[in-house]
Amino acid sequence: MIRPSNKPSRFNGTIGGVIILVFMLFVLPANPEAGEFAFITTTDYSTGSSSVIRLDGSYTTEIDVASIHSDAVSRHYNNLVYVVNKLGGDNIQVLDPASSFSTLRQFSVGNGSNPQDIAFLSDSKAYVTRYDTNELWVVNPSTGVHTGTVDLSTLADSDGLCEMDKMIIINDRLFVCIQRLDRNYYWLPSGTSYIAVVDCDADTLLDTDPGQAGIQPIELSYTNPFSNIQYNPFINRLYVSCVGSWGVNDGGVEIINHETLQSEGLLFTESNAGGDINDVEIFSASLGYAIVTNSSFNTDLISFNPATGAKLATVYSPGDYVINDIEISPGGKIFLADITITAPGIRIYNAYDGSVISSGAISTGLPPFDICFSGGVQTDAELPPVAILKQNYPNPFNPITTIPFSLEKAQRVNITVYDALGKRVITLADREFSSGLQKVTWNAKDGSSKELASGIYFVRLKSEGLTATKKMILLR
Repeated sequence: MIRPSNKPSRFNGTIGGVIILVFMLFVLPANPEAGEFAFITTTDYSTGSSSVIRLDGSYTTEIDVASIHSDAVSRHYNNLVYVVNKLGGDNIQVLDPASSFSTLRQFSVGNGSNPQDIAFLSDSKAYVTRYDTNELWVVNPSTGVHTGTVDLSTLADSDGLCEMDKMIIINDRLFVCIQRLDRNYYWLPSGTSYIAVVDCDADTLLDTDPGQAGIQPIELSYTNPFSNIQYNPFINRLYVSCVGSWGVNDGGVEIINHETLQSEGLLFTESNAGGDINDVEIFSASLGYAIVTNSSFNTDLISFNPATGAKLATVYSPGDYVINDIEISPGGKIFLADITITAPGIRIYNAYDGSVISSGAISTGLPPFDICFSGGVQTDAELPPVAILKQNYPNPFNPITTIPFSLEKAQRVNITVYDALGKRVITLADREFSSGLQKVTWNAKDGSSKELASGIYFVRLKSEGLTATKKMILLR
């Protein structure tokens, strides 16, 4: 991606036409995190800063790389870090890692708007949730210009606001968490919470239930969607943790079908977790991790089985309310934001088995609040049967995109690109690959090095036991 009354999200894809793509093919190095970094926003809730931890195995830390607003969150997109400065900052701050994280630009998203998240459709189009308004903004992230608005006022509760929060883009649809908390009554859930669905072509709300009058969002079975909304490739579904009322076991990790636009119930219940599930990361078909607030209002890091909904183990129990965020790195490391007053910092664990990697917390200067990674692919602890084709990133792209895929064992793989009419345009690979996480990259040219126009394309992976297709968008 997530915290009391408003922590933010993580992550993000259409247009039309015909395209041929040429490629550069390579396998991930032995260390898939070489050259990558973790960017950590830090705060004492009166001031804010940021730190960087290198992912080359040394975990070298650079403290106070950029001054930011207190309790800010960050997203990494197209080699830049976008910092969402919340209430009192009310802006997006763009940092350049290649220039010592200097601020390239900073643009307002409206005084008093209290932005929570930014989700990227392309280099020229992104969405910003604004918690203290009912207007979802469309912005050009390259210039900061406000280019459009999506009105969410029909989703407001009795206090007049809908409380929009985390987001994710899947192809040409934006999914937005709508908490609906009553500000006039202790911020308790007010009726039903939603996932609003926005058509990214028209920037209008999609109707998830044509049988009812008006434009209907996805109705959640539980209330107060609080964590990041994320994609689970093992079941081809979205998931988000709904905490309901704090201190009551009335929620859990809810599953959303992003194709039928319906909720499918809980993946992992608060009762099984042992308390409110503040944040959650699914690492494999049978292994996930969550930050849980227990009955004593202390935060624990636990592991669970997403396939059965059973809690597996308590990984870390500090005995206080001190865990802010959990993220899993591209190389399968758990990064945990620990704000223990005597020794705040980032704790690192092996996501494959929950074993400790860092001895104690790695200092980040001010206490850590939010974590994002420069790498865009999560390594799987257990690969699904035979192979899995993952979504390309970025999507839309211009002019280079990466297609990751995982193989359970070494095997021959054919990767072919088709245009919107189903015509084969290029075969990217037809050879033996070793097991594990692999990827190919393309630069949006044909075999004659001719640049191609914007459009929708499809990549197909065919292996021993899988034929899978993903939609890609070239947007120049």
